[in-house]
Amino acid sequence: MKKILVPVDLSEFSKEIIDGALNLAKLTDAELILLNVASLDIGFIIGDVGFQYLPQLEHTALENDAMMLNNFTDYINLKDVKCKSLVKQGVPVDVILEQAEKQNADCIVIGSRGHGSLYEVLVGSVCHDVIKYSNIPVYVIPNNKEKEEKSE
Repeated sequence: MKKILVPVDLSEFSKEIIDGALNLAKLTDAELILLNVASLDIGFIIGDVGFQYLPQLEHTALENDAMMLNNFTDYINLKDVKCKSLVKQGVPVDVILEQAEKQNADCIVIGSRGHGSLYEVLVGSVCHDVIKYSNIPVYVIPNNKEKEEKSE
């Protein structure tokens, strides 16, 4: 295994996903490619006259995402694992699968929030769709903290 694509949404759960990917990368001497997919409507706001597009808002949001990803990249590099990061805009599942192919990834490490099946039917799940449509292996990191909070 040479390259592992790691899509993250920059939530607190992202650190767990990255740590799981780090463990796999160390076992296989692979490079990590961190990917954050920003929404297409990131620069839009609802104002008095309806929707307005503010390019500076979009630019600032993408810059903040890139900075957070760079912090994760630095963390990974300190662990002696090669890493690069990408911020892309689009539909998450489509961008993840497109980047997996473009980056010649051998595996995708993705997190699962563990929502119930009703949630997945009504809203959908990025993790579920990546597993369904991926042509390469997908390693899923479950969000154990949400499960622990539900049981308390």
